[in-house]
Amino acid sequence: MEITKLQAIAIFCILLCSSLPAKANTVMDTLTNKQKVLSFYKLIVGQRRAELIPEFVREDYIQHNPTVKQGRAGITEMINYLKTLPPPPVDAKSPIIRAIQEGDLVVTHLDIVFMGKRMAVIDLFKLKDGLLAEHWDAIQQMPDQTGMTITATNGSNEIDQSASAIKSKGIVDRFYKAIMNKIPAANFIKSDYIEHNPAVIHSGKSLDVYLSDDINREIEIHRTIGEGNFAVVQSEFKRGDKAFALYEIFRIAQNKIAEHWSVEQAIPDGVEPAAMF
Repeated sequence: MEITKLQAIAIFCILLCSSLPAKANTVMDTLTNKQKVLSFYKLIVGQRRAELIPEFVREDYIQHNPTVKQGRAGITEMINYLKTLPPPPVDAKSPIIRAIQEGDLVVTHLDIVFMGKRMAVIDLFKLKDGLLAEHWDAIQQMPDQTGMTITATNGSNEIDQSASAIKSKGIVDRFYKAIMNKIPAANFIKSDYIEHNPAVIHSGKSLDVYLSDDINREIEIHRTIGEGNFAVVQSEFKRGDKAFALYEIFRIAQNKIAEHWSVEQAIPDGVEPAAMF
């Protein structure tokens, strides 16, 4: 099987995911959807137990990453390839920084180092009848952030379950509506908010000003997913004639945006943007 650069990055990422603690075995109906996703990484990808794929993945599994084949067959092919590679180090640190769930949707945010390059990754899974049914993702190379206090992926990862996901999503929705309608949006952001997007940090602007200055990008929001005080936005935008997939994670505190992460990836030439969403 010929492995593309994106596939290789994905393989490295899920190899590291094998260091995740297993919260359950194959008794799928006892797990939350988030735990099912983590167990999928642990048991099938990490331990390469291809025989368990039918217990975790639907036969008609839809893959929105254009470099990976559809259905269980695509996952089986990937696991069989992984079996030809050396296992990950026993003490490898899990690359999963945060995991967010709303209903049948689960988002994971990862930080990986591949061939000397640091990559930020956001995966989105949809489950149906307790099985993985659909997958989207975006991968972005990060600049060297060695020694920096704030990086593209660090920061808060504990979810406040007492917070309302509906309110968190509503704040992000109103923030974006203000930006798109060219209405001042500074009041949606805490004065001490933490920005993790290197491009925004480098610009010296706050998030609302950065987005407002770049509002001609034709942004289209596809999904907003919330758990407690976290909200995730999946969207696409155009920069010139080039289409991009954009995933953003917002942490809400005191009814304002307190922290922001993002991953963007150019949609490959020849791929219809709709196929990525």
